[in-house]
Amino acid sequence: MTNDEMKLQPHTPLPRAHSLLRHSPFVIRHSSFALALLLTAARADETQGLVLPFKKVSVASPVLQEVVEATLVEEGDTVTEGQVLVKLRSDREKLEVEHAEKLIEQSQFTARGLEALFAEKMGSKDQALKAKTELEVAKIQRELALVRLQEKTVRSPLSGIVVKKYKENGESVDRVEKLVDIVNIDQVYVQFYLDPKFWTTLKLEQPVAVKFPGIGTGTEFRGKLSFIDPQIDAASNLFRVKVLLDNKDHQIKAGMRGVADFGRSLATP
Repeated sequence: MTNDEMKLQPHTPLPRAHSLLRHSPFVIRHSSFALALLLTAARADETQGLVLPFKKVSVASPVLQEVVEATLVEEGDTVTEGQVLVKLRSDREKLEVEHAEKLIEQSQFTARGLEALFAEKMGSKDQALKAKTELEVAKIQRELALVRLQEKTVRSPLSGIVVKKYKENGESVDRVEKLVDIVNIDQVYVQFYLDPKFWTTLKLEQPVAVKFPGIGTGTEFRGKLSFIDPQIDAASNLFRVKVLLDNKDHQIKAGMRGVADFGRSLATP
């Protein structure tokens, strides 16, 4: 091709730099990576915690080897403080109470008679005093029998939900052996393990917002910092805190995972 022919060739413009950048797979991949970095940085102060019930008790038998006469609750039942949960066999204790009451009647009759004789100078003071003492002892024996009888009726120490039943009717149970587990989740704790950088900035009663991925996106529950562990775990170099949340509708369940941004919580009054 001659120089004149080269001059007559149409000019093909070079692609613009920003067009190449816009369509380059290299740039697209790195833009996505940068976005991921930004999202990661935004979540840098978010910490995951575990939901714990406000109260949890294992109700056990207060007596030595005995037989379950009746279990009056099932798993999932809502109970109130003082409600009867389990009745243990109590025939022997009922008879002991009746026996103690009969002894009181007898002792009262004897004491009144000897007191009257002493007043009329027909009996000794010692006999009247002995009869009075025997009456008081009989009353104490009745109280002891009543305590033993009451122990055979196991009541709930708190209001809550029965989450585990260990014994059925007719089964044997020993002292401190579990009968039922009860939890109260009208309030819940969310337990977190935090970096020591938050140690000096956290205060009790400080408001903290907690989100639960299992409940709904963007839904926050406002709680207060109720516990700050005064020691750092040597193995993890983290310290433990608890956030207390109201949960009257039981929307938050024990065992769920919650997330809180303690950096944002500290900055938000």
